[in-house]
Amino acid sequence: MPLHSMISARVTGQFYHDLGLSALVVIGTLVMAVGGLWLIRFLDEGRPTPTVDTPLESRSRAYRVLYIGLGLFWILDGLLQLQPAMPNSAFLEMVIAPLLPGQPHWFIPVLGAGIQAWSNAPIFANLMAVWIQLGIGVLLLVGRNRPWGRWALWMTLLWGAVVWTWGEGWGMLLTRYVSWLVGDPGSALLYMLAAVLLLLPDRKWRSGEVSRWVGWGMAVYWVMGAVFQAWPTSIFWTQLNGIFRLAAQTPQPGWISIPLYHLAAWVAPYNSIANGVVSLSMLVLGLLWVLRPYGMFTRGATLVALFLMWWAGQDFGVLGGVGTDPQMAPVLALIVVAAFLSRRESFQLVEEGPIRTPGHMASVNTNSAGKPMGGGT
Repeated sequence: MPLHSMISARVTGQFYHDLGLSALVVIGTLVMAVGGLWLIRFLDEGRPTPTVDTPLESRSRAYRVLYIGLGLFWILDGLLQLQPAMPNSAFLEMVIAPLLPGQPHWFIPVLGAGIQAWSNAPIFANLMAVWIQLGIGVLLLVGRNRPWGRWALWMTLLWGAVVWTWGEGWGMLLTRYVSWLVGDPGSALLYMLAAVLLLLPDRKWRSGEVSRWVGWGMAVYWVMGAVFQAWPTSIFWTQLNGIFRLAAQTPQPGWISIPLYHLAAWVAPYNSIANGVVSLSMLVLGLLWVLRPYGMFTRGATLVALFLMWWAGQDFGVLGGVGTDPQMAPVLALIVVAAFLSRRESFQLVEEGPIRTPGHMASVNTNSAGKPMGGGT
């Protein structure tokens, strides 16, 4: 069914009307909150402004890259929810309903409850999604040196769990339709992973521990992708070309869709061979991350593979009028880049020698000559 036939002008108009009213409420609330904070500080000038233990500017470069990237992704997600299809039936029929086939019988009522709740009040539900996602992104970027920046990371875990359950069906991991090519196990899961990494203390980033964990995680990710793709009951042994055909049918510029149509036509007679090649490629990438983590070839092959998946299987995420996020590939690429920067920074610290933090220096008492007290010479 064409997308435009599932979009009602009345529903869309009502949504944008309510969006304007809710924007006034949000802006008014922000003005009162900021004014209240200013008044408190004005009346109590000696009261310090709440800050975090380690401001973002003092964090490692790797941490800052992932932190700012996550904030921007949330803002993009919120903006995508403003598309006309979202408060209409198109969202449920084209984004949520495809999550149901193949799910275990006990999980279908869980998804059904979410579908029913959304369909009962689609305009209100979409407005909530817009403001929650925009709010998380703005809190991350504006509150980078304030406690509410960390609150936004905890909100990422909570809202990410909601999206991963009712918006991504647990990444289709419980079905035989799961494939990393199409964006499984879901970008919301990666948002939560990024939030967990960002909640870690800075020493975990500077010591290289984060990069080691991500390196092993990438190995597991690719090996699991190969297993799912090559599983005997996987539909992709006979229908791999369907991924590319569906991506090509998404409304988009011809220079994107035409190569996908050609790719789908070329793969159709050789689905089994093509699926074997895809599975083997994922397995090789997993072995590279075990044997040569963050090596130049490993990094390059990973980023090339993610781009090809983003194009051929995930259709760049935001196209077609019902895209809710940029899809898994760019989020995973961001995590890999941040982890690589963390690894490089840890090597630089080793070469330069240990850096004494202010807390460490304060623990060393010195006499007037600058020599350590307590028996030092």
